[in-house]
Amino acid sequence: MKILLTGASGFLGSALARHWLNAGHQVALLLRPTSTLDRLLGLDASFDVGRCTTDAEIDGYVKKIQPDAVVHTACAYGRQGETSLQIFDANLRLGLVILQALQHSAQPVSFINTGSALAPEVSSYALSKHQFSQWGCTLACQSGNPFRFVNVLLQHMYGPGDDASKFTTHVLQACRRNDPVLKLTAGEQSRDFIYIDDVVRAYDTLLAQRHQLESAVNIEVGSGIAPTIRQFVEAAHRLTASQTQLLFGALPYRANETMHCVANIDHITQLGWHPAFDLNAGLKKTIELEFNK
Repeated sequence: MKILLTGASGFLGSALARHWLNAGHQVALLLRPTSTLDRLLGLDASFDVGRCTTDAEIDGYVKKIQPDAVVHTACAYGRQGETSLQIFDANLRLGLVILQALQHSAQPVSFINTGSALAPEVSSYALSKHQFSQWGCTLACQSGNPFRFVNVLLQHMYGPGDDASKFTTHVLQACRRNDPVLKLTAGEQSRDFIYIDDVVRAYDTLLAQRHQLESAVNIEVGSGIAPTIRQFVEAAHRLTASQTQLLFGALPYRANETMHCVANIDHITQLGWHPAFDLNAGLKKTIELEFNK
C-alpha cells in the first residue's frame, strides 16, 4: 500500500513510519523543509521524502505519490510559542491543501486524520483541530470527491521518546530525577491514557478496515478507562521509586479545564482492535525503554 504520512518528525508520526516500513508498505513523508528526522535516524533512505513549502509544492507532491491512504499527524500544540496563525496553518490549512490535492485523485483515497478529544474551547490547538475535522467531513460528503475522511479522536497518548513538553513525560522525568518537589493541580481530572504501541495498532486497524468505513466518520481511540491525573502521577512516582515530593493542589486548574475525558472504544473494537496495555504496563515499558537504556 502507498501511504502518505505527515508529521513523521513527531512522536506518533515516527512510530507509524517505522511500523509501516517494517510491514512492507511504501511510505512517503511530507515534511516542512526545517523538520528533522532524528527519530528515524538511519532509515531516511527507505522513505520517499517531500520537503514542501508552498501550496503548489504540496499539491504536486501529493499528485506525484498518488497514495492509497493519507495519514495526517502533523500539528502544532502551541507549547513552543507558536502564534495563532502558525497553529492555524499547521492544524487546519495544511490539511486543507492536501484534501484539495486529493480531489483530483484517479482512485479512492482514505484520509486518516489525527484529531483531538479535547473540547474546542480548551485551547487554540483543540479549536483548530475541531475546525479541520468539520472541513474534512464536509468535503468527504460532497458528491464526486474520491476520498473518505476518518477522524481519529485520540486520547492522551504517552510512551518512550515522547516530547519533554508533554505532561506525562514531564512527570516521569521529574520523578526519575528525584526532583525535590513536583508542583501539580489537585489532580481530580480524569484522563484516558493510551500507550503508543496501542495507538499504532489502532491506526493499522483503521488502514486495514478502511473500506468498511463511511465517507466521513469520527472514531475514538483510547484505553476506554480514565484514571485521575493524581492516580497517573502516583503510579509514575511508585514505579520510578521516586523520592520527589508531590505537591497536589500547588497549581490552579487551567481555564476551561476538562474534568473528564474518556474514549468510547466500541466502534474501533468492532473493527478488531483492543488495547493491549493498561496504565501500569504502559508506564513500566516506558520507564524500561526510556531510562534503562
